[in-house]
Amino acid sequence: TDLMQQVAQASKLAVLGQVEQQQALETTISLTNAFGVSTDELAKSVDFLNAVENQTVVSIEDLTIAIPKAAPVVQQLGGDVEDLTFFLTAMKEGGINASEGANALKSGLASLINPTKKASDFLATFGVNVKGIVEGNKGDIKGVVVDFAKALDTLDPLNRARAIEQMFGKFQFSRLSTLFKNVIDEGSQAATVAGLANQTAEELAVLSEREMAKISDSPMFK
Repeated sequence: TDLMQQVAQASKLAVLGQVEQQQALETTISLTNAFGVSTDELAKSVDFLNAVENQTVVSIEDLTIAIPKAAPVVQQLGGDVEDLTFFLTAMKEGGINASEGANALKSGLASLINPTKKASDFLATFGVNVKGIVEGNKGDIKGVVVDFAKALDTLDPLNRARAIEQMFGKFQFSRLSTLFKNVIDEGSQAATVAGLANQTAEELAVLSEREMAKISDSPMFK
């Protein structure tokens, strides 16, 4: 029964996102393995990803690329697929592609939860207590990122840039600058994803069923 549900949801994801079956299957496997999503909950996750595609610049193809890469790291820090999608959307709307965004998340989150003494001391000169933010949001990686972004937002542009460069290095500077900017922007597409994460399974399912019906009833698929 579990295998049947896994295959059914992978097929559904492939159709909704117009991605290869193998790519969709890898994504559903990542959801069940990395995030511990049960086969019963898998349908809601697929419906959520479809709703994100319909209402933001992020496509299901983007998510099928990023989820297998970044899911284990986000899960270990207490996050779920909604948190990962929230972060990816924040970067994608700033022009960061899915593969680069996933890699930036892996290294950036590691630096954030375990900063070097040099980085911590440097940010402390601006009144930003990185370790305090991390400890205050144990098990809530979205809370860590949002609170850190709010702390950065209190700095002037030059010091904000210096803080990000010191914390994450030159290579990930532009990607993580985009992330921290958009996660606290109330009008951003990341905010839209946060709203979708609060919808019920039934509300998300209606959107997917409507889209699936259009496809299955089209003359080509008939």
